[in-house]
Amino acid sequence: MTTDSPVRGDTAVKQQIFDFLDQMDETVLCSEEEKDQLKAWCDELCTHTYVPEPINNQAAASGVWRSRFASFAVKHSENQPMYHPSDLARQSFNNLPKVPVQVVDLVQEIDEATKAYNNVVHVTNPAGDAKGIVVMFGRYEGADDNPQRYAVSFYRVGFFCDDDRSDEEFRQAFGIDADRSLDVEFRPPSLHSDIVYLDDDSRINYGKLGGFYVLSRDPRPFYSLDI
Repeated sequence: MTTDSPVRGDTAVKQQIFDFLDQMDETVLCSEEEKDQLKAWCDELCTHTYVPEPINNQAAASGVWRSRFASFAVKHSENQPMYHPSDLARQSFNNLPKVPVQVVDLVQEIDEATKAYNNVVHVTNPAGDAKGIVVMFGRYEGADDNPQRYAVSFYRVGFFCDDDRSDEEFRQAFGIDADRSLDVEFRPPSLHSDIVYLDDDSRINYGKLGGFYVLSRDPRPFYSLDI
C-alpha cells in the first residue's frame, strides 16, 4: 500500500501514548514499568500505521521531527532520560572532544530530495549560559526486503554555535581548544532505523540496537540542510 499523503491516526492507543508523554518530565528517567508500558502501546499502535511502507512513500516521512521519547539502547545512554548530561564525544561517535554538555532538545530532519537523515541535538554548556547544536549528518537508502527500513550512513558531525557569540567566545564557553576541528567527516558505521508507525503528525522508530523513539512533526524550519 502506498498513499500520497498520510492522515492523522486518531486511535485510543495513540491517545494513551501522547497523554503519557505530555505528563512526562523529559529530565527524569522513567521506570522500567513505565517504559515497558509505553513500548507495549507503541507495539499496538504500529499495527494501525497509516503508512505501512514509508520507503515507498518518502514524502510522508520527510520533514522536521521532535523527539518526544527516546530509549537509546546504547551503553553510555541507556540509563539516562531524554534530556541529560552528556559530552560531545558521546554525541559524535568520538569525533568531537570529550567536553561536557547538557542535552536540551532532540530533533531529526529527513529530506526526501537530498536523502538527508540528520540528527540535530541542542545542547548547553554545564552552566546553561551558552547554546550549541550538534548535527550528525546522515544519508539514507531503502532496504529491498523491508519497506519500513531506512538504512542510514552517518558520515559527518559538526558542532555549531546557537547564540550570538563569536567563534572564540563559543569555544571558550564550552572549553574547546581554538585549534580543535568542530566539523569532522568519518567512515560511516552501518546502522538502520525502522519507521514502524507514521501518520501526518506522529512517528515511531525502532532502531538497530534495540532502542525505540516516539516523535512529533515540528513546525520549525530545517536547520541542517544548508550547513
